[in-house]
Amino acid sequence: MSDAALRTPALEAQPEFRKDVSVLSVPNEANDNENLALRQQSEARMFELPRAIWISMIGSYAVFLAALLGATGGNRAAFAIVISVVYIAMFFGVARVMLGQSNPQPTSPLDRSGGKLQSLYGPLGRLEVYTQVLVVPFAVAAFGIAISVIAALVF
Repeated sequence: MSDAALRTPALEAQPEFRKDVSVLSVPNEANDNENLALRQQSEARMFELPRAIWISMIGSYAVFLAALLGATGGNRAAFAIVISVVYIAMFFGVARVMLGQSNPQPTSPLDRSGGKLQSLYGPLGRLEVYTQVLVVPFAVAAFGIAISVIAALVF
């Protein structure tokens, strides 16, 4: 049996053109060692959020955890709060480490006067972006303050 007889259509060098489909389809196989791999392109998406948003998010979570620490008296829930601090540090730290692995990030479009941030549903101005991104962290901080006030009034 010749080598050509053992080849599958997936290993053909030329792409398959189907008349019933309007796009060019390139067949592939799970272990395609004969065809060259396509050049990989690095990630093109950027964070594009201003530094102030990240600082505000971290600050609001810090306010929440400090309020919980104050509401619980410190010793009863300190271990759980320390674990929460570690998780929040991992959340923001992983993003920071991954950002360090990429190409240098350009400044945010929102840092320019009248700049718009492109989103899935269209361009957003500075106020809309800040509102969308920071509404949950600010609500979490307000919740922690409310727990702290209630604990101070009850105990």
